[in-house]
Amino acid sequence: MKLIKALNNNVALVKDKNGQEAVVMGKGVGFGIKNGCSIPESLIEKHFILNGDSGKRDFDKLLRRITVDDIELASDIIREGENMLGYRCNDSILLTLSDHLGMLLERMKEGIHFGTPLEWDIRLIYPREYQFAKKVVEDLREKTGYEIPEQEVAFIVLHFINANSSQKGMEETMIYTKIIQNILNISKLHYGREFKEDNFDVSRFVTHVRYFVKRQMNGEKLEMDKSIAEVIARRCPEDHKCARKITRFLKQAYGWEVSEGEELYLTLHLNRMNIQ
Repeated sequence: MKLIKALNNNVALVKDKNGQEAVVMGKGVGFGIKNGCSIPESLIEKHFILNGDSGKRDFDKLLRRITVDDIELASDIIREGENMLGYRCNDSILLTLSDHLGMLLERMKEGIHFGTPLEWDIRLIYPREYQFAKKVVEDLREKTGYEIPEQEVAFIVLHFINANSSQKGMEETMIYTKIIQNILNISKLHYGREFKEDNFDVSRFVTHVRYFVKRQMNGEKLEMDKSIAEVIARRCPEDHKCARKITRFLKQAYGWEVSEGEELYLTLHLNRMNIQ
């Protein structure tokens, strides 16, 4: 890789072997190397490709708003998240998370806080990611000395979910999460009670709903033998009624034609929660 510009001793803008501009990080990657010279591969710990001219422009704009320290902090969080969650984050997370952290620290200086209405549901829908993000917030408090609010956990979760998915961006991630939230709310209203986060069957239901929504967004369907479907509907009438409410809502709100097989799988998972 050829050095374009050293941003500090540990962060550099480079041109890689494919001719793409990228940000690389690692101890000493920007130290004592002249522009246009090669950076030893052994120094590079993290490599983020800037996606064409727009990626380079976005990065240049970002550097006018935040510090290189914010970028290093984001890189450390990304590396830890990939290790703990088993993720392979796409390169866009470096820009989005760096920007978020930069704005967060500015808000902390001014005493400005805000949360997301999806916070409780994010904790339920993405429990592993939530625990990781909670640790990130605790570490940030220690590193920065700011009393960073708990609400930031949900925002960090969304950055990782977005970076680990094939979805188009944060807006689509928010829509995906909102759909799951609506399904959970319909279920809670139908049964007239809250769900326990630490209940195994509730966790299984939420996991099923995540994959169910992903299949619907990708246009995939699960089918089920009609005779089996009829038996399940008779044995679990209240759960089947709840599943029908969910599928009617999805048709009205998103135009989704949910298959009978999907509806019956929802019925089974609702029944397993034992919340009648």
